[in-house]
Amino acid sequence: MAFKLKLFVLFFILSNTLFGQADSSLGKEANSSAVFSKLKFWEDDSVSKKEGFFILPLLYYTPDTRFALGAAGVYYFNTAKEEQEVNAHPTRLSYIKLLGDYTQNRQLDVWSDWTIFTNEEKWLLKGELRYRNFPDSYYGIGNKSKEEDREKYAYDYYSLKLLAMKRISKFSFVGLDYIFENEYNFTFENENTSLARGEVEGSNGGIGSAIGSVFLFDSRDNVINATKGKYFQFSSYFFRPELGSTFNFVNINAVFNTYRQFSNQHILAVNIVSQFNFGEVPFLDLAKAGNDDILRGYARNRYRDNHFVAAQAEYRFPIYKRLGAVTFLGLGDVFSNTSQLSMDYLKYSYGGGLRFSINQSERLNIRLDYGIGREESSFYFTVTEAF
Repeated sequence: MAFKLKLFVLFFILSNTLFGQADSSLGKEANSSAVFSKLKFWEDDSVSKKEGFFILPLLYYTPDTRFALGAAGVYYFNTAKEEQEVNAHPTRLSYIKLLGDYTQNRQLDVWSDWTIFTNEEKWLLKGELRYRNFPDSYYGIGNKSKEEDREKYAYDYYSLKLLAMKRISKFSFVGLDYIFENEYNFTFENENTSLARGEVEGSNGGIGSAIGSVFLFDSRDNVINATKGKYFQFSSYFFRPELGSTFNFVNINAVFNTYRQFSNQHILAVNIVSQFNFGEVPFLDLAKAGNDDILRGYARNRYRDNHFVAAQAEYRFPIYKRLGAVTFLGLGDVFSNTSQLSMDYLKYSYGGGLRFSINQSERLNIRLDYGIGREESSFYFTVTEAF
């Protein structure tokens, strides 16, 4: 583990050295020596760049993937006009990402996503295009599923998501979303299982097609690593046969985050998440307890059911220069009705981790967490905060 952590840091240094965020102001006449003269091992200036491109090698670890290796390319830009009125609404950076990785569990994941703010943030445009070939595990449905009931399967998946939102106040957006998903080519390690026999909704694959509505309030001072502000998103999606969907169900989600700074770089962050599904829900779209961002300590697909509610708090504080640390505590569970929620099965999560800043101006951190849950625990090694 320690060797692979060092390997990631080495990759990151090389990526900043070879592909660092060269300022677009170099222009067409820029040559290689001019570019390399602007690159650094770590990006720590406070200058806000209007446009740029960088490539980043990726190495991370989660319980669902084990170690994964890949690369990401990011093009970022700002649509704000060169000359703005005095009272013009500020325009945040937009970006387009292309990522691909291959995991120790033989999982291939390739996708592109984008977030584009138009001038003065009058519109917010988001989307995703994705392909996955993904061996995975299924333990059954419910918060009492057992480890010995594990079924291994693999499938192919591609999706398209398109979201357009209009700003209606300083921090608020409202808009429409469209989702298209195709889940196919299912294979099973054991043909004598509930999945292989087709007893589970969605185990034969199918198409998900949905129209959704989204409301967003975001007053965070930084979308990567906030020190103050609030974030709230509410969304609802309607998967209907009239839209070409194999499945007929409704999905409702709500996320609320709040951040408070008590002293220099000492932050208390709180995250509340809920998901509710009603109708013929394919098992891949069921709510899940656990991941690298909520209820750390549980594999993402270990527990599934129609609904999920969880809350967590995280205390973030500096240690020395670029090095920081966190402690966290979370509580939540999946369920199909509230009578199934019990202290005997409720999922708790606690633990801590280290942070190393790789871009101080944007507050971008390498994250190493160790989460402890009910009867299991896990390491998480990735980039950016949990929430």
